[in-house]
Amino acid sequence: MKNVFRRKKASAVVALLLLLAIVTGSASVVAEDVNWALYNERAEAFVTATASGDFDVAADMLDETMTEAAGGASGLQAVWADITGQAGAFVAIYEIENTFTQGYFLCDVASWHENAGVTLRVVFSEDGLIAGLSTLAITELPGEGEGGGASAIPAETRREGFTDYAVIVGEHTDFPLSGILSMPDNAAGKVPAVVLVHGSGANDMDTTIFTNKPFRDIADYLAANGIAVIRYDKRPFAHGATMDMNGLTVREETMEDAIFATEMLKADPRIDENRVFILGHSLGGMLAPRIHAEGGDYAGLILFAASPRFLLDVSKAQNYAAIEAMEDGEDKEAALAFMEEWDAYYNAFLTLPDEEAKMTPIPGWGGVTAIYFKDLYENPVSVHIESATVPFLVIQGSNDLQTTADVDFVLYQELLAGRANATLNLYEGLNHLLMPSTAKSIAELMDEYAIESRVDSQVLADIVEWIKGQ
Repeated sequence: MKNVFRRKKASAVVALLLLLAIVTGSASVVAEDVNWALYNERAEAFVTATASGDFDVAADMLDETMTEAAGGASGLQAVWADITGQAGAFVAIYEIENTFTQGYFLCDVASWHENAGVTLRVVFSEDGLIAGLSTLAITELPGEGEGGGASAIPAETRREGFTDYAVIVGEHTDFPLSGILSMPDNAAGKVPAVVLVHGSGANDMDTTIFTNKPFRDIADYLAANGIAVIRYDKRPFAHGATMDMNGLTVREETMEDAIFATEMLKADPRIDENRVFILGHSLGGMLAPRIHAEGGDYAGLILFAASPRFLLDVSKAQNYAAIEAMEDGEDKEAALAFMEEWDAYYNAFLTLPDEEAKMTPIPGWGGVTAIYFKDLYENPVSVHIESATVPFLVIQGSNDLQTTADVDFVLYQELLAGRANATLNLYEGLNHLLMPSTAKSIAELMDEYAIESRVDSQVLADIVEWIKGQ
C-alpha cells in the first residue's frame, strides 16, 4: 500500500500523525507475508555503520524526508554522540523485534553499550528506505541471558520528589505490557492518580516521537506534584507481531488495557480509589468517555488533543489538509481524485454484517479489518460524553493540525455547554502534543516533531490544579 502523499513529506515516522491514514487503490501488504530478514538486515547494517562512524553510509539509507529531518550524516553523528554520551560505547546488537503497522516496517534494535542497554527504533517504508528513527529506551544493562531492550526498565528508580516503579499491566493475560507507575514520595495520606491512554498507532509507554516523549513529560510533572501516574506500552507496540488483527476493535487494542491499569491503581493502598482519573491523548481522548462507561469508572476525564468526531471523518479532514499543502501537479490531482471515492468506499464497509466486517481488511490501517471502524461508528463519542456526568477537562492547542481548535474544540464546547463541571482550555501556539509550534502544514509539523521539545509547563500546571480541585 503506497501512501499517495509519501513523496511530499507527509510522514517522517510511523504513526506520527496519530490519526492520519491514507488509503489508495493498490494492493496492501499482508503482515504475515513480510520478509523481515530483509528489513532486519538493513536495520543491523544501519546501526553497525553508525556505530562504526560511517555516517555517510548510514545517511544513504534514509529516505528524502528523513534525511532532511535528521540533518544527514552530520545529524546522525550528533544523535549517536548523544546516545553514546549516555550509554557508553557500542558493544553489540543482541535482539531485533519487529512490528508491521500502518504500512511501515518497524525494527526495534536492542544493543549493549558499555554502560547501558539501548533500543533504537528503525522504521522502513516498503521500498527499504528508512522513514523514521527514534530512541525507545536507554536502560540498565540486562543480566546474563535476559532479553532487556525497551521492556528492561529498572524495578525502582528514585526521581526528584517521586519514584518510578516497574509494573506489568495485564500480567496474567495473553498480552502483558511493561509499564511505569510514578508514585509521589512523602505523601500525606492517599494520593490521586491518572492512567495515561495512547493515541492511535503502535506507541511505547512514553508515546515516543523522535526524541519527544509527551507521556513521560506528563507523568514526571504530575508525580512531582503529588499525583500518581501509570503509563505502559500499547498492546500493538508490544505484541503487534503476534496479535490477530481479524476482528480487532479498540476494545482489544486500547480499552481493555486501560481498564487493567485502572484496576491496578485502585488496588494500590497508597492511592485514593475514588480519585482515579483518565487522561487520553488523541484517539485515547476520544475513547476516554467510553472507557469510563465500560468499566473505568473515573473521578474525571481529561481529553488531551482529542476529537468528538468519528475517526474516519478526522482522517478525511487531515488528508484534505495534507493535499491542499501539496505542490500543484499530477500527485495532487491524483490525491484529490482518490478522495472523491473516499465516502463511497468507507460507507460501503460500514454497513457490512459483523462477521463479514471482521474478515474484510482495510488497506492502509495497519492490518485492521472493517469491524474496527464499524465498532467506532456504532459507538459515537458524543453519546458517551452525554452519558458521563463526571467532570471533564478538555485541553487543545491552537496550532494543532491534527485535531483542530476551529472544529474539534468548538464541538466540545457545544457538547459540554451548560455543564458546571466541564473545563475547556485552549492554549495558543501549541500543537497536537501540546508542545510549542509554528508549523503551518503537515510537512512543517513533521520537521517540528524531529526537534526535541516538552509538553508546555502551563498545560501541566493546569492539569495538576484541576485534579487537585476535584
